[in-house]
Amino acid sequence: MRFVYAALGVVVAGGVAGWFWPAQADPMPMDTPTSVGGIETVCTGVGAEAQQDPRWQAYPVRVEFSNGGAQFLSGAHVVLAGSGGRPIANVDCAGSWVLFRVEPGSYKVTATLTGQAGGSRSASFSTSRSGQKLVVLDFSVPANK
Repeated sequence: MRFVYAALGVVVAGGVAGWFWPAQADPMPMDTPTSVGGIETVCTGVGAEAQQDPRWQAYPVRVEFSNGGAQFLSGAHVVLAGSGGRPIANVDCAGSWVLFRVEPGSYKVTATLTGQAGGSRSASFSTSRSGQKLVVLDFSVPANK
């Protein structure tokens, strides 16, 4: 019977831990549109060829990671949340851009650089039916607490 209680404790603790620590996602393939939570997503932005790829203009949202000195940073864990605050996409991207094909609306994106100090950065934004919303997460300034 002790084994059953111990196993139950591990399951409950693991479930509770999921509420406090961000979930990690499988790393996305570079430059390849992938469905994440039903949202077409691309991890890209490394190199001039990838940055100039005309396919990326069709995505309503482009999230960039920057150090504020006009230099891209790469490798981030990214969570996109809808207007109700519920996460709708959770990705790990080795690139410096993440593109999302989402419906017009209000969203919040949060990114944490992987393997680097600097905390997380977030931004709230809205998209429209046309154009691309550029969201730059600047890791050169201290994170808001």
